Amino acid sequence: MRRAILPLLLIAHVASAATLRDVKDPKKIAEVFPKNAKLRVVNIWATWCVPCVAEMPELRAVDAAFGPEVAMVGVSADDSVPDADRAKVAAFLDKQKIAYTNVYYRGTIDDLMNFYRLEGTIPITLVFDRNGKELWRHDGPVRSAEAIKEIKKLLGRMQ
Repeated sequence: MRRAILPLLLIAHVASAATLRDVKDPKKIAEVFPKNAKLRVVNIWATWCVPCVAEMPELRAVDAAFGPEVAMVGVSADDSVPDADRAKVAAFLDKQKIAYTNVYYRGTIDDLMNFYRLEGTIPITLVFDRNGKELWRHDGPVRSAEAIKEIKKLLGRMQ
């Protein structure tokens, strides 16, 4: 009986992790967002990036501060380095208790950088309206209080 329970516990543990979707084309990242979200927050990060790891609790707080009118998607750039491990990213998200959707980006890092007009450093957080217009950009680790204030201001402008 114990052997039958262990696989069920493992399945339940894996199911608790954030949704992690594979995306190869940066243009397809927008398809991950719910259609009804007024604002779409994109955070580009990697498990090997120390400031990215440090900002995870801040991003959790930003995600928790808003309802369905603001949707957040993390974009893992882990696949850009040799020996990348998707399972490691999924386990990391689970350990960090990240509930918002994440993308395991499998395309070329140059395509991602060009699409989002990145300078080459991560983390970076961008906010878009539902039509894809960039409204706010923050290079480096985000602080939840600052991001929440800025997102509320952007929401207020949309009312």
